[in-house]
Amino acid sequence: MGIRVKIKLLIEGKGVETAALVNSGFESSEPDICIPIGLAKRMGLWPSLKFESEEVSTAGGEVSIFRLPVEAEVQLIIDDEARASSPCSIIVNPYVEEVLLSDYLIDELGIIPISFRKGLWRHRTDSEGVARGSEGPQYWR
Repeated sequence: MGIRVKIKLLIEGKGVETAALVNSGFESSEPDICIPIGLAKRMGLWPSLKFESEEVSTAGGEVSIFRLPVEAEVQLIIDDEARASSPCSIIVNPYVEEVLLSDYLIDELGIIPISFRKGLWRHRTDSEGVARGSEGPQYWR
């Protein structure tokens, strides 16, 4: 099943709420969020004349991704309120269809996985006994 949380992505005055996959395999040295081309187009970010292309290793092999030079913030939405927020870097990956949170960003937002198989998690401000259910997937094609 995986763990998905509701987020609001804010970029240059535009905001979109979506589900995001908590992806512990997306290792990063900064708070990266990976978005599909469909979402980048919806937010008016793609096609972009300015980006840095990188080759990265993924579970599907080597792929080219595109880092956008924009200021962005991601908010973790719990019970219709922003519980945590973090600045983040935007990566566009043409091979994904849903938003992915890096391990760095997962920590910054205070997301604590309980069970990936059952889709359970809690926030660091929740009491130990709280187990939140996963959001449904949201695909951006």
